[in-house]
Amino acid sequence: WGSWSYPLSCGRSQRLVSFRLRVEAPRGLWDDTAANSLDVTCSDGTVLEGQGGSAGVWGNWSVPCPFGWGICGLQTRVELPQR
Repeated sequence: WGSWSYPLSCGRSQRLVSFRLRVEAPRGLWDDTAANSLDVTCSDGTVLEGQGGSAGVWGNWSVPCPFGWGICGLQTRVELPQR
């Protein structure tokens, strides 16, 4: 469901170092949207704001990667459409 937004990236010599998700709580019998948006922080402190949906609340920021390290991948699970 949905469509891809435009890509965002950190500066040329920067890397992603932390993130937070906007997540909708389970709604029981209704179809849940679950994770709706993602914000990330670059190693220079720049915050890239995701363009996802507005449902749900923002979680806490992850613990930043140690100096010189970065986030190099993201794995997700997607539920099939419900009803």
